[in-house]
Amino acid sequence: MPDIRLVRPRGSKLLTVLGALIALGLLAWSSSYVFGDPTAAKGHGIGAKSGLGEVRAPVIPMRSVAFETIAPIEQKELGRLVRFTGTTETRAVAGAVWARSDDRRRILLRWEPLPAGTRAPAIGPGARIQVDGYLQRISRAEFDMWADSVGATIPRPPPGIKFGDQPDSSFAQVEALFVKDYYVSVRPSIPGPVAR
Repeated sequence: MPDIRLVRPRGSKLLTVLGALIALGLLAWSSSYVFGDPTAAKGHGIGAKSGLGEVRAPVIPMRSVAFETIAPIEQKELGRLVRFTGTTETRAVAGAVWARSDDRRRILLRWEPLPAGTRAPAIGPGARIQVDGYLQRISRAEFDMWADSVGATIPRPPPGIKFGDQPDSSFAQVEALFVKDYYVSVRPSIPGPVAR
């Protein structure tokens, strides 16, 4: 095994060079107290009275798109502001409700984030609702948890004769009306009428 030893030669000037660098740094730092800081602002510069950036264009509010016009819901629709109009099918639980839109699709509505000390609107089943919210993606495990919390009834395929049987086409048409991968995130800060 080779024996590697790092030995500084006797005539090393490392400490001298290091001390000189520290002294130069202290000299440069203390010179600002004697000669002043050249980077400090000294009044107005050229073009200071031109008024660039003083007047800004007004903010154009976002327009919501009707939820019925987005069919089928795809990945490119994420974050889109939609206006949901429909009927609630369950009561609101922890700021979430299962609702049916006017085109018969069912989707989860969640009021988030709720400001501290406030509650989501008290909505019961059968209430007419119209809110603006953002379309967001939801995982299947989280969807199952929320569907169980609000008491939503999700159709299950009928049992097949043998394992792996595909459900018939009539069940696929019904299942297509239940949106399980997305939800509408309703922000309490967005003014949206909730009709009952």
